[in-house]
Amino acid sequence: MGFINVAERTISAKLVYYGVGVGGKTTSLQQVHGILCPRNEVQLVSINTEEDSTLMFDFLPINLGQVGGFKIRIQGFTVPGQPKYRRMRKYVLQGADAVVLVVDSQRSRLQENLESLQSLRENLRNNPGIGEDLPIIVQYNKRDLPDVCSEAELDREFRFRPDVAAFPSVATEGQGVFEAFVEASSLLVERKVALYGLGRGEVEPRQVADGVRKKLWDICDEVRRTHAVVPLAQLPQAAFAVADGPAAADAVAAPILRETAPEGVRMSVAVHDEDELTYELRDSAGSASPSASTDVLTDADLEIELDDGLTGRPVPAVEDADPGLFDKSVQSNIELARRFGELDEQRLLLEKKVHELVDAAQQTVHDLNRPLSAMRLLLSTIDKGYLGEVSKPVQQAVQNGLLAVQQMDRLVRDLLDSSRLDHDGMQLAFGPCDLNQLLQTVLHSLQYEIDEKKVAVQLDPLPTITADSWALTKVFMNLLGNAIAYGPTSGAAIQVIAEAGPVGCRIGVRDNGIGIPEADRPRLFRRFERGSNTGGISGTGLGLHIVKEIVQGHGGTVSFESAMGVGTTFWLHLPLVPVQPPHSPVTETAARLDR
Repeated sequence: MGFINVAERTISAKLVYYGVGVGGKTTSLQQVHGILCPRNEVQLVSINTEEDSTLMFDFLPINLGQVGGFKIRIQGFTVPGQPKYRRMRKYVLQGADAVVLVVDSQRSRLQENLESLQSLRENLRNNPGIGEDLPIIVQYNKRDLPDVCSEAELDREFRFRPDVAAFPSVATEGQGVFEAFVEASSLLVERKVALYGLGRGEVEPRQVADGVRKKLWDICDEVRRTHAVVPLAQLPQAAFAVADGPAAADAVAAPILRETAPEGVRMSVAVHDEDELTYELRDSAGSASPSASTDVLTDADLEIELDDGLTGRPVPAVEDADPGLFDKSVQSNIELARRFGELDEQRLLLEKKVHELVDAAQQTVHDLNRPLSAMRLLLSTIDKGYLGEVSKPVQQAVQNGLLAVQQMDRLVRDLLDSSRLDHDGMQLAFGPCDLNQLLQTVLHSLQYEIDEKKVAVQLDPLPTITADSWALTKVFMNLLGNAIAYGPTSGAAIQVIAEAGPVGCRIGVRDNGIGIPEADRPRLFRRFERGSNTGGISGTGLGLHIVKEIVQGHGGTVSFESAMGVGTTFWLHLPLVPVQPPHSPVTETAARLDR
C-alpha cells in the first residue's frame, strides 16, 4: 500500500493498470507518460518480451507536487495480461490504491476480458490490505476497430458496482486514456484522505480530489499548447494495416510479403469478409498452401511452449519450478522500481535546486559588473589626468588598481560564461568565420598585456571556417591570455598555426611558457583547476573549461602537448560542418570530469 506521512502531509499511492494481454495497458501508461513527462525527464521503465508484451510490469513514478496542502506522488504499474503470469499479476497488484481495468472492446475477446475481470476480483479479495471496494475505473479500449461490443453491452458485464466509471478509449491515439487516469488518480487520493483522516477537519477529501483533477488537466493543457504530441498510431509500426477491400489490402501488404517470401514462393493477400484478413502462399506453379489469419493475437496465441533443445520435453514454468525463488524475484523487481521512482524524484529536486543556485549566481555576477565598470572608469579618468595632475606614486597605485579591476572583470565574465555553458547551454550561431580577422580583434583586446611583457606574436595564414565567431573569440581570448600570463618574463613568443584536414581543420596556439606538470594534465579542463606550478600568477581556473565547452559545442575536441620549461601547444580540432550536440546538465558527468 502507498506510503503516508501524516507529519509532512505526503501521500504516495499506487495505481495499477489491469487487463488482458495486448489489450492496451502499456500503451495507456505510455500516453500518460507522454503528457506528464513530455521531455522524458522521468523515464517509463518497462520489462517486456520480444513481442513487446509486458513480461513483469511497466512502472512510471508521477510527482504531482503540492495539491490542497498535500504532497502527492503516484506510482503507475501495469500487470502482464497473459494467464500464465497469474502469480505475477497478484504480486504487482499488492498494495494497490486504485485499478484501471483496460478492456479490449473486440467481440472476439469478450470471454478473455471476463476472465481477466474475474481474476482481478479474486486477487482483490485474497490480497491482504485491499478489497473489492477499491476504486476501479474501466477503460473500454480499441473503440476504433470493427466488430466491437457496444458500450451498453460492456457496461452490463464490467460495471459490477454502481461507482465503477467507464471511459471509451483508443489508446494508440491517446483518446480517453488521460480521462480514465485523471478519474482514477482523483478517486484514489480522495480515498486516502478520507481513510486516514488526513484533512484534519481543514479540508474535505472531495476538495483534494478536485484539486488533483484540476492540476492534471492544467498540466495536460499546458503540454498540448507547448509540445507537439505525436499519437502512437502515427509512429512506425511493425504490423499490417487492414485495408479497405481486397485490392487495397493487396496494395498495402504485397510489398512487405514480397520481401519476406521464401525464394520461389509468391504471396498474395485476400479479404474474405470485413473482419478477417488472410494471405496465401503459392509456389512457382501456382499451387496454394493453406492460408494463415493475421487476426488479433489472443492470450492463447501468446502461450509459447519452449523445450530444452535436447529431449524435446517442455521447460517447466519458473513459477512452478521454484515458487519461493520466483516470489523473491518479483518482489525484488517491484522494490527496485519503487526505489528508482524515489531516486528519480530526488534527482528532479536536486536539478531544481541547482537551477535556483545558478540563477542566483548569475544574477549576482551580473550585478557585480556595474560597480566594476564604475571603478574602472574612475581609475582610468585619474590615470589619464582628467581630474588633474597626480604624482608618480599615486599614478602607479591607480594603474595597479586598474590591473586588479581587469582581473576581477575577467573572473566575473568567466564565472558567468562557465555557469551558462554548464547549466543553461549556450546556443551557438554558426556562419562564415574569418580566423585572421578574429585573431586581430583578440590581439587588439590583449594589446596592453602584450606590450607590457613584450610578447612576440606570429600569426600564420588562417582559414575561413564555419563557426560561431563570438564563441571562438572567447576561446582565443582564453588561450592567448594564458599564453601571455604563463610565458617567460622576457623573450615570450606565441604562434598561431592551422592545419587543414579531410573532415575539418586543426588550429594550434603554441607558447614557450612554463609548461604543464604531468600530474596536473588529466584534470586540466575541470572548473577551477590550475597547474600546480602557477602560484603567484593570477587566474580564474575557468578559462580552459570554457574553451573545452565551446569547442565541444561545435562538435570538436581540444588536446594539448606540453613540456616543462619548454612550452605548450593547444590544438583545436574543428569539423568542417559544426553540429551543436543537445545540452543536458545531468548527462555525460564522467566526460565533464575528464576521466
